[in-house]
Amino acid sequence: MPLSTFAANGVINLLTRGAAFTPPTRVYVSLHTANPGNTGASEVTTAQWPSYARQDAAQGGAVAAGFVASTAKVTENLLELLFPNYDGATSLPITHFALWNALTGGNCIWTGALVATKTLLNGDECVIYPGDLDLAIN
Repeated sequence: MPLSTFAANGVINLLTRGAAFTPPTRVYVSLHTANPGNTGASEVTTAQWPSYARQDAAQGGAVAAGFVASTAKVTENLLELLFPNYDGATSLPITHFALWNALTGGNCIWTGALVATKTLLNGDECVIYPGDLDLAIN
């Protein structure tokens, strides 16, 4: 699960050049139909899933409420994230996730693969349970 180019450049510049890196005030989780790479490509669209929206990892609380404090270069999500019921016209395979600093647009921060592809059918729920998003830096 790599940091995005945006986040990696920010960390490298902070640690090697002392250049300020502004942390996000919110962290949003997105769903993807293929590997988003370092830019957050292949995010689900509202054309595919009309009620889709990124989910706030902290659910409106302080940004720190979304993830466990890291130890041993690892963290995980603290809260359950419930996406709107799938209301698309055809089945939709979800293979990856990403973290963003904005509800729409913004900068991709981190990406990762799901343990298994989740194929959504009309009416299905998509839930990310606490501890399901594991983030690590090698």
